[in-house]
Amino acid sequence: MAYTIIEVEKKTGVSSHTLRFWAKKGLFPFVEKDNNQVKYFSERDVEWVRWINWFRKAQMDIPTIKYYIELANKGDCTAKERRELIARQKEIVTDTIEELQSVLETLEYKLGVYDEMLHNNIDGFNPQSKQYKGCKKDCKKENV
Repeated sequence: MAYTIIEVEKKTGVSSHTLRFWAKKGLFPFVEKDNNQVKYFSERDVEWVRWINWFRKAQMDIPTIKYYIELANKGDCTAKERRELIARQKEIVTDTIEELQSVLETLEYKLGVYDEMLHNNIDGFNPQSKQYKGCKKDCKKENV
């Protein structure tokens, strides 16, 4: 079965605008076109769309995705290099998760500060407030 871009959008959740952009960047060298240049995606092509979407969510840039696709089209002899690309991307995602975890912890700390302020009806972190106490060592340590 062949699918148009609109049908692929419905199947994958990737917008037709994004699909056209990716096509323009050369990420779908395998997709067939008719005489009017309308693209038709096979089931296998739709699976590639899903992979490309996952790679983008993993912060892989378009040139790297294109290179990965070129390697995949060369066959099994490129498996090691493709694995290395994915391993590098995993490191990037892991670093991002660690950074976001630190951000989350800081936000949770700040929410706790505000919960305490609201509970005690004291605005000790507002420099304009009479109750202003300044930033304690925890605050300075966390840069909040």
